Amino acid sequence: MAGAIGLIGGTGWPSTALYYERLNRLAEPGTVPVLIASLSFAPVLADAERGRFDLVTAAFVAAGQGLAAAGAGVIGLCAATAHLAFDAVAAAVPVPCLHIAEPFRRPADLLPNGLLADGLLADGLPSKGAAVGVLGTAQTLEAGVFTGPLAAAGHRVVTPGAGLAAGLDRAIKTGISSGRPTPADIAAVQAALDDLVAGGADAVVLGCTELPLIRDRLRPAVPLIDAVAAHCQALLSRSRG
Repeated sequence: MAGAIGLIGGTGWPSTALYYERLNRLAEPGTVPVLIASLSFAPVLADAERGRFDLVTAAFVAAGQGLAAAGAGVIGLCAATAHLAFDAVAAAVPVPCLHIAEPFRRPADLLPNGLLADGLLADGLPSKGAAVGVLGTAQTLEAGVFTGPLAAAGHRVVTPGAGLAAGLDRAIKTGISSGRPTPADIAAVQAALDDLVAGGADAVVLGCTELPLIRDRLRPAVPLIDAVAAHCQALLSRSRG
């Protein structure tokens, strides 16, 4: 299991299952060794909502250390918001950790040449200088999990207005993360997406790892970029070489 991909998941479980499926689809006709540390979503979310990111970080660090001890060769976090703890996890384990936004920083280094043509990122990474919108939780947007790397790569970054961002945050943390999105949840995501397009976005990053699960229920006017697909391809590439 020395080359196993370690996943810190459970926040929530639908995105963790999506990572496992995507990694093995990419590895077909074979499979890929995967180790999963599945955290309990409710207490992690409760700690985050009351500002106890020290407890959230401690939980992710312990999970990462457990994966490394079990033989993971590279570690990924299966939630974008969890990347608030990324630096602490990366510093606490003896194996590489791969940030979900890493493919947006250095796509040529991590993604094989045929990736865009093969459609594994759906509509591909944006060309330099494009205006890129980001959908995600309030913490993901505020912390710059995607907006920072995108801006550093030369993109103008667009985020939803405050009211729409709050509605998007509620939708993600309730129905979408539980795997049971309501029509109101879908409508909140669609409203935020429309706001990004109105703000000039040429493409939009699905910057919550559960959002790809509702992609078929959205009506995008611009290309959508699947961050989970990019992260999985980068994790697989790193695990192999």
